Amino acid sequence: MGSDFALSSMISNPAANTASANQNKDMEEIIINPSDIVAVHAEKKWCRILTETADYSCRKRLYELEQDLGPEFMRISKSILVCIRKIDSVEAVFNGMLLLHMKNGSKEYVSRTYLPNLKSYLGI
Repeated sequence: MGSDFALSSMISNPAANTASANQNKDMEEIIINPSDIVAVHAEKKWCRILTETADYSCRKRLYELEQDLGPEFMRISKSILVCIRKIDSVEAVFNGMLLLHMKNGSKEYVSRTYLPNLKSYLGI
C-alpha cells in the first residue's frame, strides 16, 4: 500500500486542468503515491483526485479506484472517497450528517447512507 502506482494510463497534468475529456494531447501518465491522496470525487466519466498539493483527473471509475486504493479509503457518499488518515476533525451538522475537515483544508460531507459505516469505523 505504501508504494507508488499508476492510477491510470491517462491522468491529466495539473498544469493543463482546463483540458476537456476529449483533449488527450494534454494527458500524461503520472505516478501518485496513495498516501498523498486526500479524496477522490467522481465527476461524470472522470474522477478528480485531490492530493495535498494538486488535483488530477483520472479516467478510472470511482469503484475501480476504491478497489485499487484499499482499506485506507472509505466511501462517504455516492461520489466521494476519502483517506481515513487524512481526516483532521469531524463535525456534526444538520439532519444528523457529519462534516469531515480534511488535513489539506477541504471539507467533505458524509451522506446518511454511508454514515453508519464511518461511525462504526471511528467508534462514534
